[in-house]
This record gives sequence, structure tokens and C-alpha cells, in this order.
Amino acid sequence: MKHPLRGSTALAALLVAALTPLTLSGPASAAPSGLQGDFNGDGYRDVAVAAPAATVDGRSWAGRVAVVYGTANGLNPTKHQLISQNTTGIPGAAEQGDEFGDQITTADLNRDGYSDLVIGTPREKAGSAEDAGMVVIVWGSHSGLSGGTTVANRQTLSGSYFGLSIAAADFTGDGKPDLAVSAQSDSGTSSWRIRLIRGPFGKSGSTGRVSSYTPGVDSPALTAGRVSGDTKADLVVTGKQPNGDHLATAVYYKGTADGISKSASLRAAATAAIGDLDKDGYGDIVLGNPENPDDEPSASTGGKIHIVYGTSSGPSAGRRVTLTQNTSGVPDSSEYGDRFGQALAIGDFDKDGYKDLAVGAPGETFGDESHYLSSAGAITLLRGSASGLSTARPVLLTQDSPGVPGSLEPGDGFGSSLLASDVNRDGHADLTAVADNENDPEGAVWFLPGASSTLYSTSASTSFGPTRVGLPAGEYSAFGADLAGQ
Repeated sequence: MKHPLRGSTALAALLVAALTPLTLSGPASAAPSGLQGDFNGDGYRDVAVAAPAATVDGRSWAGRVAVVYGTANGLNPTKHQLISQNTTGIPGAAEQGDEFGDQITTADLNRDGYSDLVIGTPREKAGSAEDAGMVVIVWGSHSGLSGGTTVANRQTLSGSYFGLSIAAADFTGDGKPDLAVSAQSDSGTSSWRIRLIRGPFGKSGSTGRVSSYTPGVDSPALTAGRVSGDTKADLVVTGKQPNGDHLATAVYYKGTADGISKSASLRAAATAAIGDLDKDGYGDIVLGNPENPDDEPSASTGGKIHIVYGTSSGPSAGRRVTLTQNTSGVPDSSEYGDRFGQALAIGDFDKDGYKDLAVGAPGETFGDESHYLSSAGAITLLRGSASGLSTARPVLLTQDSPGVPGSLEPGDGFGSSLLASDVNRDGHADLTAVADNENDPEGAVWFLPGASSTLYSTSASTSFGPTRVGLPAGEYSAFGADLAGQ
């Protein structure tokens, strides 16, 4: 999920950013894996963890990104890099309020076999233009991520927030990954635009042609994936209607040889994920609407999700399903503030050929008046099947679940961000999950390897906080505000 622009928040103090020295395995002559999310080409996917509120050289909210490298045993936080705009080779300089890393995604943009990391900094100042925004590509290599190139912002304006949301995929089907970037412009009744920047991308800053689209969505959040089953990626845009009422909305853009084309309106949503839940060759769209009805009229108490099944022409007009925690078979029950659907991730956790769905509900509350655990958070795992998403044999994950490190505590927000990717190369998708207020105010990340019957490993799951990747203890960095690695 690519979250929309955050409002103003209190500043926090953190520490100096630097690249942690790495010794990455593999002979120098080894060919890179070509896997998306594998920054050093060793065949194991890696995970980037955003910390956009981190302090750099005394500058609060300058932002950092921590990169944790994958191994046969999963994520290994001792093998990490910590990247900021004060890191050698990264364009720009760390400044207060930049929020470097507010958005992150991955793709092999120069097609050298190593996945690259794309970092959005929507509050970057450009000259005198406040909040103009910036997008940077940090290049993958045998030794990990190094060096960076700025993606040109062709309309640098105060408040353009270039990089508010980013998605990387081959939207034109020519074999060259492209970038879709949200930004505001100075024209039209709705000033928000999607800029499609075609590949290939060069370290010199060269790109292919750039096109601009008007989604009719304010603060558009972008999610890429293949829905129609062809070689072109499609784009789901979630956000708010530009009518002053700020109601949620979502639209679908189909990938074409010439770019993207708006093709369908979807149900109101704030978050999205795309994956083939029924193994019919078409990607299915899952939309999250985590609000309560008093904040969002289209919502349900506690939040809900919509599944829009894919067809050869795109989203099905008739095969659409809505689930809440009150739906038969879905664990727990809908309660005010659960935020069911705030985070979504799709992957084949049990390796049965059908992709499964993880749904974060970071506001989930447990207990009773004598032991009330408000916003401890939970994750619901639902299985894919030949008939689509199933509520049979679901799994409710909390920090009190077997093998999950930690324990239920109020305010943790377990499930606030999610990522599905096969890190350890065993064929099971693994779940990376965030509790944004664990050990308040630090936050923490869980690595939950996929498993055949339980969907997650009850014996090999691990967790780590920001101190394991070089961030300071006891300070807020928005650790895990976004995840990338697939």
C-alpha cells in the first residue's frame, strides 16, 4: 500500500545517517538473480524499511531508509544499509522536514539484473519552492545499493509533492520498467496528476517519454499489478474525490502500449493490492476501506475490504465481494476503530499455487474492562482458492499467536504496514509486518516466513526494532511507514 500525504506531526530527534559497511556474499563473477527486490543479486530478496521521520545530522524529519538483506534464513538485520540524503552518492542533502523515504518501491530500472530502490521525498524543497518533492533511484549492484540518480521533476512548484506516491512496473509491455509518480500541477479543476515516466532509466538521468494523466483523485496513492493477464502492468489509484467532500474513491488504469488508460471506477478505498487469488491467470484487486462511517460514509464500522476479480479485459463488473470482520468465517468481529484493511499484502504463503491475502487491522483491541488492550493490532490471513478468496481455515495473527515474537500490548499497532515476498527462496511468500508503535515510540518489524498449513512459521518468525539497523533507541522515526522488496 502506498499511503497518501501525512498531515503535520510533532518533530522528533534522531541520529546521523550513514551506509553501514557490508560484506555481501557471492563471487564477483556470479550473474545477478534478476529478482525484483534483490538489490545485491544473490538470489534472496531484500526488504527496504522507510523511516521518513528520522533525524539526520540534527535535522529532524529529514528521513532515512533502512535496507535489510535477505538470506536462506530470511531477513538478517545484521546485514543492512542505512541510507539518507547525506549518504555518499545520494542526490541532495538532508534537510529538516524532507521526509526522505516517505514512499519506496523497487524495480530493475536500468535492466542490469540488480533490483533498484526508488525513494520518494514529497516534501523536498527545490530552490525557493517548498514541498516541491523529489524522486531518487538508488542503484543495485553486487555489493548492494550504491549511488543515486534524481528522476527529473518537470514541473517544480511549491506544494507539488512530486513523489507523493510511486509505483514501478512495465505498464507498456515493452520489457522496460516504468515509473508512475503522483504530483500536483498548476492547471485543471483537479490539480493532481499521475506522471508516467517510461523506461529505460540511466544513471545519467536519462529516461523514456513522459506523459501526464488526470485521475480525478486527490492525493492519489498508486498500486501496480497485472489484472488483465497480458504482459502490461495496470494501475489502481486510491484517494479522495476532488469535490471538497473528501470522500474516498478508486479508479483503474489499464496498461497499454502507449501508456495507461483510465478504464473503470472501483469501490471507495484508501489502500489496494493486486494478485491472482483464484489462479485463473488474471490479477484480482483487493481494496481496503479502514475508516468508520462517521469519517467516511462509504465505510463500515471497524473497516472492510472489497475483492474485485480480474478478467481478460480488466476488473469484473459483477464478480465483486465485500468482507468485514463480521463476515462469516472472518476471525474476530467488527469494532469501532479496528482499521481492518489499513494494510494489504498478497502472496502464496502456503505454496499451494493460490495467492493468499494478509489484512492489517492495527487498531484491533483485545481484552475486557479488567485488561483492556486498545489498538494492540492484528493481521488476518485469508486463503486463495479455485473459487477465489476463502474464509475457510483463516489465521488471526497477533503478538500472542504461537511463535510470533513479543506480546499483546496496548497501542502497538501490529499490522500497520505489510509486505509479501519470498525472501528465503523456498517458494513460500513470507510476510513482513510492522507495528508502528511497538516500544513506543520506536516501532518494530516482524519477519513471518510462509508455511504450508499455518500460512506462517510458528518456529522461525523473528522481529527487530530500529536499533538493529542503526537507528537510535527511544526515538520516533516512523520506522516501517512503508515497505518495499517485491
